[in-house]
Amino acid sequence: MQQICASSDVKRYLDTVGRFSSTEISSEITNQTSDIYDECGEPLAATITAIGLESGTTYYKEYYVGESKIYDIDRVYLGTGTKVTLTETTDYTISSATGMIQLTSETVGGLALDTDQDLIINYVPSIFKKYCAVKTAESLIAKTDTMDSGKASKELEVIQRRREIIDRLLNNRLGVAITSDYENYDPEYGVNLKRVVQAFKTNKYTWR
Repeated sequence: MQQICASSDVKRYLDTVGRFSSTEISSEITNQTSDIYDECGEPLAATITAIGLESGTTYYKEYYVGESKIYDIDRVYLGTGTKVTLTETTDYTISSATGMIQLTSETVGGLALDTDQDLIINYVPSIFKKYCAVKTAESLIAKTDTMDSGKASKELEVIQRRREIIDRLLNNRLGVAITSDYENYDPEYGVNLKRVVQAFKTNKYTWR
């Protein structure tokens, strides 16, 4: 299971120097990642979008996932009724800064592109990166407080307030996702899919 955030993200909320080793931080990130997937389901977000034909036999290669602030792409599938899993670098590249993927050629995953095909893109929105980082920081400080004094420190209270803000944002986000995306529920993959209609010409100059 790929971690949802990095040690550098945790360090934005917590001074770790001389307090926690890289191994301790990484281990706690793994624990929090597992808990988030247990709580929110996997994938954390998913988009379905149709392959677009640019002209003649030339297909568009840039596809927007539906939101610009993403942390990472989990998996990408291509096909119609039967889908194949695409491989990063070999079949597509990622621009996390724009929330996009770019297919590497007109044939990916052993399939030639066709307008009958859909892309399904599983991804991690940036807000979950923040959530994982602040949850990791909260857990590390809570352990230290328990060992040092047995009561919550001011530092822990500050981190908890930040986590509560992200909690509220996530609750609002999930409510919208469930109500708006349920019509595109994919029983094969067991996920609610947000259908994105691509603005291909915009994608071309947005990609970077």
